[in-house]
Amino acid sequence: MPIILNEVKQAQHIIAKGKIGNKPTSTLFLLGKYYRQKENFNREVTFLKLNDFMQQHYKNYNSALWEDIIENISKKADKYSLREIEFIGITQNEMDKISETENLKYQQLLFTMLCYAKLYNLISENNNGWVNTSIPELFKIARVSTRYKKDKFLYLNDLEKAGFLSFSNKNNNLNIQITFVDMIGTPVFHICDFRELGYEYLNYIGNGKFIRCSECKQLVKKTNNKCLYCNTCAKEIKNNQNKKYYQKHLGK
Repeated sequence: MPIILNEVKQAQHIIAKGKIGNKPTSTLFLLGKYYRQKENFNREVTFLKLNDFMQQHYKNYNSALWEDIIENISKKADKYSLREIEFIGITQNEMDKISETENLKYQQLLFTMLCYAKLYNLISENNNGWVNTSIPELFKIARVSTRYKKDKFLYLNDLEKAGFLSFSNKNNNLNIQITFVDMIGTPVFHICDFRELGYEYLNYIGNGKFIRCSECKQLVKKTNNKCLYCNTCAKEIKNNQNKKYYQKHLGK
């Protein structure tokens, strides 16, 4: 699952919509944390709630195959704190620093890494600007593509030479530290969704046309005036419409 800032709201949304998602184990773990820590259910009740959720919303669910997984989640879900962060605030000083490079791809990368660094600063007071995210993931979320794998490291080396970031001194550690994190200034930009940070940056600076999916609120490129949903939600809505149509006309 992508980074979720407010896991309580996300869990409530999942329960209300009955959406398992593409990674059911991750969804169950999030719900397990919610049931144990917010609803204060014990291990046994949490197991029953998770099992019931799967029975209702997971196609061809086989409880025997999932029993050990759900039992393990119910046991451990109270050991990992639920995250309740409303937003990551980006200051004008940070935006000005990013704009010092004229390369738009570099700007998207810097913004994405900055958001991760500030998130982990909020989670741990000892983080000190470290990004703690894999390089492929950063490029993916930043919406920055490269022709060759080695180009990713060339981009990062350029940014290091310009003083925007530094690398860990430990061997075999590719972690990155952002050098211009501002945790004191007043935010001018609030990030509430980590799914499309590259798009969030482009949308903020007015580069391109974007909309928020009417269903899941993910930021997506606007392809036409009728565009209302992201691809995932559009496919799901169409499938549901087709299902209702066949049920109505075929009597099933």
